[in-house]
Amino acid sequence: MLAGVPSPFRVQTDMTFWAKSLRVFNCLWEHGTQSVRRIAHKTGFSKSSVQRLQQAIARRDRYLESWLWETEEGRGWLMRLVVVTLYTFGLKRGVGLETISEFFLRLRLTTQVGCSPSALRGVMQALETGLRETAEAWEQDGCAGGEMREIIGAVDETFLERLRLVLMDLATGHLLLEEAADARTYPTRKALVEERLKALGTGVL
Repeated sequence: MLAGVPSPFRVQTDMTFWAKSLRVFNCLWEHGTQSVRRIAHKTGFSKSSVQRLQQAIARRDRYLESWLWETEEGRGWLMRLVVVTLYTFGLKRGVGLETISEFFLRLRLTTQVGCSPSALRGVMQALETGLRETAEAWEQDGCAGGEMREIIGAVDETFLERLRLVLMDLATGHLLLEEAADARTYPTRKALVEERLKALGTGVL
């Protein structure tokens, strides 16, 4: 799922840059301060590339914990922190991106993460798309394999930007229907639920 999510890291715009930065960082970590020429020889990069990467690392090295984010383990944990925060608080709880942005600022991640609400919005939109595509793929696999069963369903309504009618399977907590609607009448609910159950090839206990 995460493969389709764009990196929220402002400095590392692609995996090639990150891989190069990691190699230079590891070289410095293992052998200490060295000349640009020696690092270039050890890493196989050009001297100009090594110099740019060293300067970028130095700009990010503002706090005691900054070195951790330069390691492979630290970078992986940081990506998990960003994605889990956006998913749990942004998508599931509706916490505003301004608040989430402030959260990352207070964690002193401005040199590592694009903390602005607009930067985080792009990541969250991609995350939402990835989750939806994954759910659709699992649903298709389940229907094709004849794995659908009768559900214990409950309908409700929730207000976000618009009124949304929802259908949930109480046994699993899975949300099977989320449809924007202006009318909250019984015929509207019944039509939407029946259409969804037919698509899933299942019924309600």
